[in-house]
Amino acid sequence: MTRHIYPCRVRWSDVDRYGHVNNVKYFEYVQEARVAFMSALAEDTLVDLRGGSTFVVARQDVDYKRPILFRSEPYQIETVVTKVGTSSYHLQAEILDGDLLLARARTVVVAFDQQRQRARSLNKEELTALHAVYDGT
Repeated sequence: MTRHIYPCRVRWSDVDRYGHVNNVKYFEYVQEARVAFMSALAEDTLVDLRGGSTFVVARQDVDYKRPILFRSEPYQIETVVTKVGTSSYHLQAEILDGDLLLARARTVVVAFDQQRQRARSLNKEELTALHAVYDGT
């Protein structure tokens, strides 16, 4: 698995008075996809990157390409690992309607030492799991 596919359903409450999904909701959609991706990775590699060790989002940005509209069928979010460092990894998520790109998000996730309240190095198992799905771009 190098690319994770998450079916994202728009809730009626996500839509603003202009008839499209509010920009803040995109961050929630990307978070849902990230959690599903990490869960799938944990199942595939037996390394839990969801919370067995602590990880924090250090940065996330979204490029809005086209509005997301309310509909009954889900949109697709494709998530990939785009970089693996010594204490962090980068994810890219694309929200798609078929082949049409609606938004692209980039997230930097940092391994975190709760006791010291600072970044920590990724351990060997975490690095192995992340490199197994790193797409190399």
